[in-house]
Amino acid sequence: MIFNYIHLLLYGILMTICSWMFASTLSIIIGFFFGILANHNISSPIVTKIIRFYTFVAKGIPAYVQILIAYFVLPSLLNIEIPGFLAANVALAFCSSGYVTEIVRAGINAIAQGQWDAAYVLGYSKKETLQRIMLPQTIKIILPPLLGELEQLLKSTSLLATIGITELTRAGMNIISRELNPMPVYFTIAVIYLIFAAMLNMLQFFLEKRMHHGTY
Repeated sequence: MIFNYIHLLLYGILMTICSWMFASTLSIIIGFFFGILANHNISSPIVTKIIRFYTFVAKGIPAYVQILIAYFVLPSLLNIEIPGFLAANVALAFCSSGYVTEIVRAGINAIAQGQWDAAYVLGYSKKETLQRIMLPQTIKIILPPLLGELEQLLKSTSLLATIGITELTRAGMNIISRELNPMPVYFTIAVIYLIFAAMLNMLQFFLEKRMHHGTY
């Protein structure tokens, strides 16, 4: 039965990967930008408080509710039509960016304040200190939790099924509605998600190994 519907599953896998890549890219861009600005050595107290409020909202509202707001509420408020794929993935990126912001902020704050002071004594500007000293160390610190968040974001793409987008989970639901045999379908979907998770774990191991040997 699974092989009879392999084309639907492959389409669902492709949509899941596209969704994850779109949302994760946007999440990392926003998260790194806000995470850097959230450091008191970079920004004023007002900016850091605004970013903390942003992360509070992004993390405090469940991703599922954010998708519903982006898909049903925002188009009505703005009186525009927003494609479901775009609305859902922007909502996922918004939710995830709150966690990425906190990960980056915590990574930068984990570096001793004395390194900032020493860089200023040596004549480095804030930008040079950040680029040459802080960010290389921060990336090593935040790599495991960052990849963990990206793995969680990959699993959250299954929420797109709730608004009718045919990603992997929705493709499985469509097969079940035709065959009325859920066990092999859900088992297959679970195995596919495990393969995705294993690939991300292998990537994390590879990057950590390269960093440990100083080749990254």
